[in-house]
Amino acid sequence: MKFKKTIIDRARLGVAWRIFTLSLWQDFVNDLLRCIFAKKAREALRKPSLATERASNRNPKPEIYVSYATDDSLKGSHLYCGGEKLLNNLVLLLRRKGYEAFMVSLDGRHAGWLAEHAPFLSLDEFKARKRGVGDVRCVTSWLKARPFINESPRFYFWDQELSASSRSHFPDLAGLMTRQRIIRTAGVNRAVQAFHRCVFETPAVVLRQLIDDQHWQPDPFRQIATRIGYFDEGDHGARYVREIEEKTKKAGLNLEFVQLEGNEAAIISQMQQCAIFMALNIGKSPLWGEGGPMSPQEAMACGTVPVCFDINGPWELIQQHYNGAIALDLTPDAMAKELLWIYSEPGRWQEMSRRTLEISRTSHSMEARWPAVARFLDLPLE
Repeated sequence: MKFKKTIIDRARLGVAWRIFTLSLWQDFVNDLLRCIFAKKAREALRKPSLATERASNRNPKPEIYVSYATDDSLKGSHLYCGGEKLLNNLVLLLRRKGYEAFMVSLDGRHAGWLAEHAPFLSLDEFKARKRGVGDVRCVTSWLKARPFINESPRFYFWDQELSASSRSHFPDLAGLMTRQRIIRTAGVNRAVQAFHRCVFETPAVVLRQLIDDQHWQPDPFRQIATRIGYFDEGDHGARYVREIEEKTKKAGLNLEFVQLEGNEAAIISQMQQCAIFMALNIGKSPLWGEGGPMSPQEAMACGTVPVCFDINGPWELIQQHYNGAIALDLTPDAMAKELLWIYSEPGRWQEMSRRTLEISRTSHSMEARWPAVARFLDLPLE
């Protein structure tokens, strides 16, 4: 028995050592690439840019193509993919501004889950169409989208996942920057922007989440004061909800916790009924967090008060205890405390809901995002 235990312990140690050495190797390679490629990229960026030329170009409107098509496992449309929703909404906004804009998937098909889908082209249709257009602008958020990137001599990069671009995608990013393939980078929040400015000394801009407020609207007559909505955010979710519910009940609060699920139209309807949206996302990366935050912003558009964990993203959207709350620890206890604070004073959640909706309409609507989109893609504001 002792022998078996020793063998198991050694095996565990071996696995841990391999993971540790692999992580060190990846860090070493990325650091080396940063020294070599980042310097070259900075030098390349000092040259006159295509972005500068386009900003002064008065030719007819360009056609814009957007994609994250990678391979047969990620064809460019994926059920419940948040990144796809953001790209889809970018195309919708461009089309509403009078531009010819399209999503591109490998086969031209898409998963039918969004409230409104932008038109899709297949990769072959994209290749054929762009040959007859003078000014083509391509956008991706995924640097492994090689089938699309290979057909786009120069493109715009909307970085939505720093946990990817600072790690597994970094060699691709460094190479593309060095070869001046990336015209301009936009970060989905300030942390992403700061990463690109720091590493490459590039004038990266910010283009935050695009939430389609033509569909995400409040319905105050259906809102239930004690209903708390949440998403399934992984293995920790069920335990967190259970412990939060126990703690709030123990404090005398009788709240209804409802998991939101289904396609986008169904989620909108469910979100409209919630007083609070409890964001259980604890992040994809121990360092960056990657909280977006898409779901809290969608909640705000419905007048639903967001309560989030302290990860990258929410602090740029939520003013603490004004239009939402941020739990400073990634624990059920910290989340429960914020819910108890909101309900500790009569009328508090209603006032926070009003502020949430006001901020959403003023600062986070699609129309409010248009100047950032125009700046990113070198388009005129008028």
